Amino acid sequence: MSPVARRRAAPKKPALDRARRSSRRPAPARSRPAPRGARPSPREDPSQPDLKAGLEVLDRVLDLVGGDADARYYDDRWITLRCADSRLYQPHAELTKAVSLRVALSGGRLGVATTTDLTPEGLRRLAEGAKALASVAPPVEGFPGFAEDVKGPTPSVPFSRRVLDEDLERLGDRLAGAFSVVEESLGPARISGVFNQGASLLAVANSRGLRRGFLRSAAQASLLTELPDRDPPVSGWSEGAHWDPAKVDLVALAREAVAATPRVAPRAVEPGKYRVLLMGPAVSELMGHLAWLGLGAHAVEEGWSFLVEGRGRSLVAPSFELTDDPFCSVGVPSSIDFEGMPHRARPIFHEGVAQGAAHDHLTASRAKVPSTSNALPPEAHFGEMGPLPLHLTMAPGDHDRTELLKELKQGIVVTRFWYVRAVHPGRTIITGMTRDGTYWVENGEVQHPIRNLRFTESILETLAGVEAVGEDRRCFADERAFTSPVLSPLVSRSFTFTSGTSF
Repeated sequence: MSPVARRRAAPKKPALDRARRSSRRPAPARSRPAPRGARPSPREDPSQPDLKAGLEVLDRVLDLVGGDADARYYDDRWITLRCADSRLYQPHAELTKAVSLRVALSGGRLGVATTTDLTPEGLRRLAEGAKALASVAPPVEGFPGFAEDVKGPTPSVPFSRRVLDEDLERLGDRLAGAFSVVEESLGPARISGVFNQGASLLAVANSRGLRRGFLRSAAQASLLTELPDRDPPVSGWSEGAHWDPAKVDLVALAREAVAATPRVAPRAVEPGKYRVLLMGPAVSELMGHLAWLGLGAHAVEEGWSFLVEGRGRSLVAPSFELTDDPFCSVGVPSSIDFEGMPHRARPIFHEGVAQGAAHDHLTASRAKVPSTSNALPPEAHFGEMGPLPLHLTMAPGDHDRTELLKELKQGIVVTRFWYVRAVHPGRTIITGMTRDGTYWVENGEVQHPIRNLRFTESILETLAGVEAVGEDRRCFADERAFTSPVLSPLVSRSFTFTSGTSF
């Protein structure tokens, strides 16, 4: 069979049915009721992650340490469907229980170890390992000890029972519907993407009496449609996420990806400065890099954050309101950070003025300011970046897509950016290229697709030039909703494209 014929045949529902029949979700271990104030977890329902059981595991770990320590218990249950080259592959269920332990010895020497072996012997080895690592670690400057708990209940967040009830077969039906939309609209297109749905429990305890946890649900999807036989090849993209899987409509995402896919050959345009309409995925790329490049306390401490000189100054357009809002119901809400501190919403840009950096207990102590509850997992490689805002949330505007195009007048529509890298953190300069649907606009109307462009631009300068914000807000979470920004499309008066491409 030729490659084109295979692509035509692959998305058909029988192939999906075979994959669904061959994949069944394993039964999770039995759980126990959660404590008062947590989401219900009845004994007759073994599929529900159990907060009380998680806290009991952490108490056993802390008893084994017998000194200063904090620990995290993770219970993650996910179903994942991936597709590539118009084929479903790797449909699977993941059930993971793990513990992360951080031990502090004299002088602020910290050791971190993790395990998925929750037997008594596994927990003993975890405690010994963390102590051994701490004994050879250099001191952490200004380590204040672990955080004391604060008064008040753990904030509640919405949870969808559906993420635990659905199986691969029903999710496969939803993906088959998206495939059908692409086939009907584009014919022999190549489809790639991922759909994730699941529940995550986080429990945190430390040697100073803190014991908190919460359960969240999430669904996330992205779809790429390609016509590789065109000259040059063209493609379209769409993505979205939500705490309620019913709000992640795979068919609607497929229609968006199809709409972003050019039907005619894209034309070349000269590099230069252009007005731009940045769609949600493109804005998400900018916000993700803005967070890593300067919104955390470590970047401020080390002197390379734009907040070193920019805090309290007007840096972006007043119409661009950005907060760190872990409770936004459009996204994937979260109750606590990875040190167990209750979340709270706070401004990042208000009326154009830059606010303070994200802090955890350590950086807040060194800066002599309150913690903003933005601690990251100490066992993760990106934990070295220090605290970061994971729930960036834009205030919505009042423009629909048609009105945004009219505000743009003449310029370029960018669906998303790709292969983005940092150039100058302090000036928030990044470089990369457009991808998966780039269009030329004149007189407020889309005229034709254009070839992708490479760019080098400052994120802050782009945000300073914001002239209109869309009313459509959406969550653009990563695959496990570790970050879950809620963002809108926007029009900026100037964006610098440095060179063209051949596709």
